[in-house]
Amino acid sequence: MKKGTFAGLLALAALAVTAVLASPAGAAGPATIYSAVDSSLAPNYPSLGYQATSTQEFGDEVAFAGANRRVQNVTVTMSDWAKHSDYPSMPAAGYTHPITLKLYTVGAGHTLGTAIPGGTVTQTFLIPWRPEPTPTCGTAWLASDNNCYNGYAFNITFALNVTVPNSVIYGIAYNTNTHGYAPLNAPGPYESLNVALHSGAPFVGTDVEPDNVFWNTSFAGFYTDGGLGGVNTFRKDTAWAPYSPAVSFVAAAAVATNKDQCKGDGWQNLSRQDGSAFKNQGDCIQYANTGK
Repeated sequence: MKKGTFAGLLALAALAVTAVLASPAGAAGPATIYSAVDSSLAPNYPSLGYQATSTQEFGDEVAFAGANRRVQNVTVTMSDWAKHSDYPSMPAAGYTHPITLKLYTVGAGHTLGTAIPGGTVTQTFLIPWRPEPTPTCGTAWLASDNNCYNGYAFNITFALNVTVPNSVIYGIAYNTNTHGYAPLNAPGPYESLNVALHSGAPFVGTDVEPDNVFWNTSFAGFYTDGGLGGVNTFRKDTAWAPYSPAVSFVAAAAVATNKDQCKGDGWQNLSRQDGSAFKNQGDCIQYANTGK
């Protein structure tokens, strides 16, 4: 847990650590190349609230396993603390909110490099409400594990088609009432939207500097160095072990470029440039020959 004044800002919850199912390292087909996301989510996790911590962007440096580097999707575990009863005019299923994923190269000394072309994507996600309070839990809700939680964990998944180096720095950004790169200047449930944290080493791949994350907050006191390295800038922060953002990367299969690659069962481990799979060997051969 982060030390000092920030310790009280982490939303603590029980962790259920389970193995992530991934394709074998080096496999040609789609493969999980980094994961700090549980294959079966716990009711809630420790989390970082963007409104509560004056956050614009939050992420980490990771190194990938296996050989595939054409990222197909990135999943982030979130935690929502907003209840439908606080926003009864909104749909019962939840509210929608745009969230941005940014991928960067790694600079000298594990510093922030440059934005990776095609590696920035903004998608609008449905954010489910956390359950209403259970009387025996006070303002929290009672989950099936008989523990009380103030937030509710769920996953969002970004769709990409971008080739990346062996290690990247990623950032997750979204706007809240008074924070974010473009504050909304209006109260709303997004003030209670958090990024979940994973405890310990990732299941797949490597957290390059386990005690560090990358963070952009406007409040100097939240950084371990008290803001000496600057505020309102996406930069390294220390003293986070054992926590890191709960994020996973999946790489697409290699692109079919030669009909011989499609022979036998080879077509099952290949894809089109857009990441879509082939129906059969003939479909693969046609694409390799014509690009269609």
